Order: sequence, then C-alpha cells, then structure tokens
Amino acid sequence: MRLPLGPIIACVMILLAWLPSLAMAGGGTPLIDAPLTWSKSKVEASSGIQRGVLEEERLAWYSMVQAPQASWLRLEFGADTKLGLASDNSQTDSFIRITSLEDGAEQVLTAESLAQWNNTSAYFNGTAVIVELITGQNNSLNKLSISSTQVGDVSPIIYSQCGLTDDRVASNDPRVCRITSVGCTGWMINDANHMFLTAGHCPAKPGFSVAQFNVPLSNIYGNIIHPPAEDQYSIDATSIQYTNGGIGDDWCYFGVFPNSNTGQTPFQTQQAAFAIATPPTVASQEIRITGFGVDTDTANQTNQTHTGSFTSNSGTTLKYAVDTTGGNSGSPVIVEGTGVAVGIHTHGGCSASGGYNSGTSYNQTALQTAIANPKGTCQSIEFTYPNGVPTQFSTEGGDQIAVTFTSPLDASAAALPKMIWKYENASITSTISGVLVSDNTYTFTTPAFTCGTRILFGFSARMGATGGLCTWPKAFPQQYLAADASTTSLVLWSDNFQNNQSWTASSDGATAGLWSRGTPNGGGFTGDPLVDFDGSGQCFVTGNVEGDNVSDGIVTLTSPSMDATTAINPYLAYSIWFTNNAGANPDQDVMTVELSNDAGQTWVLVETVGPTGTVEGWMSRIIAVGDFVSPSNALQLRFTASDSSGASVVEAGVDGVRLLADNALGWCGPQGDFNNDLVTDSSDLGLMLLHFGEAGITDLDGDGNTDSSDLGLLLLLL
Repeated sequence: MRLPLGPIIACVMILLAWLPSLAMAGGGTPLIDAPLTWSKSKVEASSGIQRGVLEEERLAWYSMVQAPQASWLRLEFGADTKLGLASDNSQTDSFIRITSLEDGAEQVLTAESLAQWNNTSAYFNGTAVIVELITGQNNSLNKLSISSTQVGDVSPIIYSQCGLTDDRVASNDPRVCRITSVGCTGWMINDANHMFLTAGHCPAKPGFSVAQFNVPLSNIYGNIIHPPAEDQYSIDATSIQYTNGGIGDDWCYFGVFPNSNTGQTPFQTQQAAFAIATPPTVASQEIRITGFGVDTDTANQTNQTHTGSFTSNSGTTLKYAVDTTGGNSGSPVIVEGTGVAVGIHTHGGCSASGGYNSGTSYNQTALQTAIANPKGTCQSIEFTYPNGVPTQFSTEGGDQIAVTFTSPLDASAAALPKMIWKYENASITSTISGVLVSDNTYTFTTPAFTCGTRILFGFSARMGATGGLCTWPKAFPQQYLAADASTTSLVLWSDNFQNNQSWTASSDGATAGLWSRGTPNGGGFTGDPLVDFDGSGQCFVTGNVEGDNVSDGIVTLTSPSMDATTAINPYLAYSIWFTNNAGANPDQDVMTVELSNDAGQTWVLVETVGPTGTVEGWMSRIIAVGDFVSPSNALQLRFTASDSSGASVVEAGVDGVRLLADNALGWCGPQGDFNNDLVTDSSDLGLMLLHFGEAGITDLDGDGNTDSSDLGLLLLLL
C-alpha cells in the first residue's frame, strides 16, 4: 500500500531551448553520436540518520523531487548515502525505492546496486519522482541524501543519410541498446558473457553510463521516453576497453551490471546476441545498420534500421551506403540476410548527393584482443563440479553438491556463492549459501524436497563482493539444471551429448541445416536455440552457425539402440526445439518424433510439432514406451525436421534423452517397493522372483544381476 506523499522538494528546472540543426554530412563528417542535452540543479534533501530494526522492514523517510517542464530526470545521490546490509539470512538489506509519477516506473537500489550505478539512479520520464528510504530487517544505520538532479532536453538532428530521403524504418531487434547520456548505440555479442560493442569515441566522452533496451517511442515533440528501470543497465567502468583512433580504429568492448530490479543480465532478458565474424568481400553484398539515431517526432532516438550497398572493405575500414543519423555511432554493421555483425558503425560521410558512411571492421586486431581478454563484468567465473552435477536429490535432504568457482587471472575471487532452486512450474525460488571447504570450492547442502517433484536449480557468484554476477547455466534463470526428488533413481540409458554415443545424422535433399552435435552457436536471431536444454553445454541442432537452417529437404537424427527389456514400465524423456515462424513462407513445416523397437526397420509416430502454433523454446517430453511399441533391446528414437514448403526458416534441436525404468521421475516408495505402491510387501517379492537372474530395479545391490543376495536384502525389508 502506498503511503500519502510527504513534503515536496521543489527542484524547478528551466529546459534549454531546442535549436534543431540539420548538418548534412560531407565526406569528412566524423563521430555521428547524439549526446543527450541536460541541465543540472543542486538539491539539498536528506533523510538524516535512520536505524533499522530486526522485527520488520519500514518506511523511514520519503520525499518528492520535482523538475517542472522536464521531459525526463535522473537523481544523483550524496557521497554520505549509506544503506544497511543484512548480516545473515534472517535479515534483509535496506534499500532506496524511486517511483515516477509519470508512468509508475520504479527502481530499487541496495548498497550493492547503488555502487554499481555510481550513486545515480536510472532515467525516469516526467517531471517528478517519489524517493523512499526503506530500512531493512537489520540494526544498521542508514542515510539517504540527494545532491542534484539531471533534467533532459531534446538533442539536435545530425544527418548522414545517403540521398535525399531518410529511408530508415522501425526495428525491434532485441540485440541493440541505446547508450545514455552520450547518445550512442551498443549491441550484445555472442561471447562467453554476452557483452557489448560500440564506437570508441563514445566512452571517450562524459556520460557513457547506461544501456537501455526495449526503448519506447518518443513523444510527439521528439522528447525521448525512457524504458522502465527493468530495461536499464549500469555500465561497468572497469570493463571498458576502447580506442578512439579515427576511421578503422574506433571501437569499444564493455559490459554492464545485472539489472538492479530483476537481478538479470541483458542476455537473460533479451535472449539474443550477435554472432560476429570477419567481413566478406564486397561483391553484391548489402549492409544493414540498426540503431538509435536521432529523428523527428516519435521516431527520435528509437530503434530504426536501413539496408544499403556494401561499397568497400579495406584493411580495418568498412564503407557502405546506408542511412544513419547522430546516435547511430556504435551500431552493428550487419551482413544482410545472415544476421552476422562484421563491424562497428562509427563515422558519417553520406550527403544528399550520395557518398558513404564508415565503420571499424572486426578485422581490427586490437578489438579481437580486447574480446579475448575481458575485464570487469566481461570476465567470467568458471563453474566446475568435482563430484559431477546431480540428477537425483534425496527427499530427506542432506545431499551435498561441490562447486569450484575459478576466477580469471588477476580478477577478484568469487564471492557470495549461492545455489538457487525452485520446484518445476513454481514461481518462488529459494537460495542456499555455499560453505567454503577448500580454496575456491564450496559445498551446498540440499533441504528436504517433496517426493515425486522435479527440482530446477542453478548457481551464482559475483566477481568480488560488488562485481558482476556470473551464473551457471549462463542463461539462468531462463535455463536451469534439473534433478528429480525421489528415493530411487532408475535411469537405464541417458545422453546429454557431451560425448559421441553413435547417433546417426542423415539428410534427404537438404542443402543446409544438417544435424550436428556441439554448443549452440547460431546467435538466436533466426529462431535457433541460444543454449542447450539441460545445462551440460552441448546438444544436437540443425545448422550450428548463424543463419544456417534446414533448406530444401529433410534432415534426420537417429539414436543408437537402447535396451528397455529390464524395465517393468519404461519411459523415454527428451527435450526438443522447433521453430518455423520466420522467412517468406513461415508456419508451413513440421518436426516429427518417431519410435522403433526393431532397430529401425519400422517406425511409429510419437508426435508432430508444427506447422502453426509452435513457439521458440525448448519443450520437454516424457512418454511411456508401451503406449507406442512393445519394449525391446533394439529401441530407437528418430527426430526429423523438414523444409518442404520453401522460403521458410526451420530450426530444430534435441537434448537430454533418457530411458527410464518405471516412475524414475518420482519414485517415492521405500527401498524394495518395486511396484511403487509405497509399501514393501509380497507383491514386490513376486516381482523379484519374476525377474530373478536379470538386471534392473530388483537388483538391490547393484551388481548387475538379481540373485540370492538381493533376495536376502528384500527379506530384511519385508
């Protein structure tokens, strides 16, 4: 519930008059950025010292900050601002909450995220915000002081369009961002941590501070509208590597902190990144430039794109006849039709009579060196599991998972290691703190779980106490590791595709998009998976490069033989990916899953995915083998993706295939309860005698054979 507004702190600002200018770029026009113009006013507002209490969180102080006639505002906090921290899991951190009266957008800042934002807030639309200090359940001292506000104006338009008209159109590419307040464009790349590239002259100026995604249209007067705080990310100054050396040597590689509200990285939210490559030869190629150039009315500094001819590729300089304006500096130089970026747009040069604009090629050695040697949040902690990643948890709890967190050379040691888990299909997550056991290895002890449930989990740690957040799986929480809570694990055969287990890939007429095993590397822009399903790192995908999809035929993936004869009631579990919603003729093709019990002589259809209604994402399946074929020792799965309609984009994937005995995903009876009726009795004895001399669930001592030793164990359990 919102409390009534408190005292109003008047911070009246007078906007600078907007003087639009049209500087048609000639051959020497450099640096087409569009820095935000704004004014600053001193504010004297302080909460005074406020002590937290252990019993509850409480609103300790609030105030309104106003800037009449402002299009946007941003707060700067005093150096004496202090927020209390929880000392253990029973306490909570203090925090600042800022709310825009224009659109209700909120930002929450703890001591950690306030430091990452360099004692500033996100950008807020409108003329006023409410600022609240909430003391956490801790007995620390707190203080909030506001030292000044930044108030936005409208940027002038600087054109570098090629010809008489500006031919840019609206874009929704999720990989590009607006960088404020320098007025540049950045874009996410498919490196280890999905960091960013932009022009080198952008960080060379003050105000290289915030990356904004999902930018809304500006208002009818051209005043920019900021996205909510959930789509704004503070740039990590320690991550920035750049050179501002002119055309062909103008580049920047940088990272951002996780979002202060959601805790997620941009890649976890946007789920797309550019593959980068050396540029092709010029011949008949077209280039696309996408970014946040200035414009008139509602299009001003919003996501727009245009294509034009590729005119020159020489050394580390690219030239192209593509429309841009101020604010496009740093945009990706994309080879049209592939989605692959080959350089960074940096300089104007086009005019009403023609010409070309220029950028820095990915061939630039210094740029490649920077990407290979990341700093700050661009660095990644390596997660390794000395005892392996569990796929089964005891319902009683007490399982210990060992994780080693290895920081890059010369980087801060991993801090605040956590295991985050939840029940499948639940929204509430819980955390388990790691216990240091040696050097950089921690153990995590599981709690009791509800029997028969599936547990989704992942791990996180920071690069130092206030550094960047690293997670495993990297796409966590969109992607989780998974384990089953039960008393018995009965996995007869499994493949997470880390090793070659003799799957067969074949094609019938297909010219591209063949099945291959590896780490997904397509970039995700045409509907291919960005990551594997089970977090192991590898899977089978069709066409494992950007823009390579199933074309003009059929591609088939067939499993090796599996033995299902030792199971009373075998199940198959697998995860599949299929998209067919892009291209000139979408939603026409399908993916099929089939099952054979005679080593592939005959096949029975299990399911057809598509053609319409399919959505991008991994889909998990569990099927009873007996519903389709009689269990045998020559069981095989077959996955087929086809492009029969032409001019459509077909992307498919397979991961996490397992053959399970009985109800292995939720075995909840006591030891010896072979029929899963929750008691060990004469019925289970009968099953053991029926399977005497065989392997399987009745083999209690796990020696590969049900024999007198197992019978003796069962008699003790009856």
